Amino acid sequence: MPEQTNTSSDVPVESGEPKRSGGQVVVRYGRMMQLGLFDHDLDTPPSPGMKLVVNTERGTELGTAVINVAGDSPWNIEDGTLRQYIADSGKDYPFTRGGKVRRPANPQDINDQHHLDKSAVDEAGFCREQIKALSLDMRLVAVEHILGGERAVFFFTSESRVDFRELVKRLAKQYHTRIEMRQVGARDEARLLADYERCGRQCCCREFLKLLKPVSMRMAKVQKATLDPAKISGRCGRLMCCLRYEDKTYEELRRKLPTRSTWVRTADGVVGKVIETQIITQLVRLEQVDKRQIAVSNEEIVDRDMTGPPEPAAPAKPQRPVKTVQPSRRSIKSESPSDEEPSDQAKPTSQKPQGDRKGRSKSRRRGKKPKHPGALSAAPQVHTTGQAGRQAKKKRRRRKPKDNRPESNE
Repeated sequence: MPEQTNTSSDVPVESGEPKRSGGQVVVRYGRMMQLGLFDHDLDTPPSPGMKLVVNTERGTELGTAVINVAGDSPWNIEDGTLRQYIADSGKDYPFTRGGKVRRPANPQDINDQHHLDKSAVDEAGFCREQIKALSLDMRLVAVEHILGGERAVFFFTSESRVDFRELVKRLAKQYHTRIEMRQVGARDEARLLADYERCGRQCCCREFLKLLKPVSMRMAKVQKATLDPAKISGRCGRLMCCLRYEDKTYEELRRKLPTRSTWVRTADGVVGKVIETQIITQLVRLEQVDKRQIAVSNEEIVDRDMTGPPEPAAPAKPQRPVKTVQPSRRSIKSESPSDEEPSDQAKPTSQKPQGDRKGRSKSRRRGKKPKHPGALSAAPQVHTTGQAGRQAKKKRRRRKPKDNRPESNE
């Protein structure tokens, strides 16, 4: 029969036994750097960065303490502040509850986890061989083997749905543990494999970002002077995550700046038109009336949206001399009523008869040259063909020899 323990509050606690103080601590665990709130009954609250052996929904794992919740330690956070942080992060924020801290991790636990991480490399190689043998359309990213050995998680990427039941059977037969296949995207792949970014710090998705929300191009236009994909894309090939959580700050700073193409006045009495603004430095470039440019701080501007001075009138362009075109005689004759042709009654008698006009118009239609007004209107037709033939016969007769002629009696 198990020994009963008296838990009455009337029993005094021995002075030599240290008082155990329970509490809660936020722990980061797993290959995906998940966060959770864990209860503990340790003698002293764990300090940030301390390795802990915890019980999660997946089994026994090795985690890292982040911060204590509502405790007396110097590294703590109020429970209300933590709840507000989770609420502001959204309802989909991956934060688990209900875990338990078993004990601080000892050197043996850390050594066992190190050997499991090395064996995960061999497990990944065997899995890739089986994927190739089964001709599956998937690509293995990483393998995670938890400390207790209850489960091995295989992370993979694929463009479509994959039937990996046969693959799970082969892996379970090889390693005699529970196999979990988890499909991830490009951003989760960067969280598993990426290390440092161009800023010199660890990738945000690996360091502290847990909920990878979409990033829009509008955020990149506000924060970056150039939209070069090589400068605004992260290790995953997508827009950098830092563009999103800095967007709120950029919007607040942008609202403080004056609008472009508006007139403002500084405390020194300088009046100018805004031609350029810088969000981070809060500098404004002004163009004065005399076209000189000056850079001032946003805090120096006292009047905004002023009415600009009237623009000077543009100098009148010299008018080119108008070139007059002399009309032709034909146009003058057709336009002036005084130059019209006289009527039939006013025509002189020396004009050609009506019949001649008709013949002239016919000759024009046939394409022939009009005849002289003094020529006859109807010339006699001469058949030149027959006359030429008769003349040719006469010539041939003259060319014949005269031998056949009868001799004369003379």
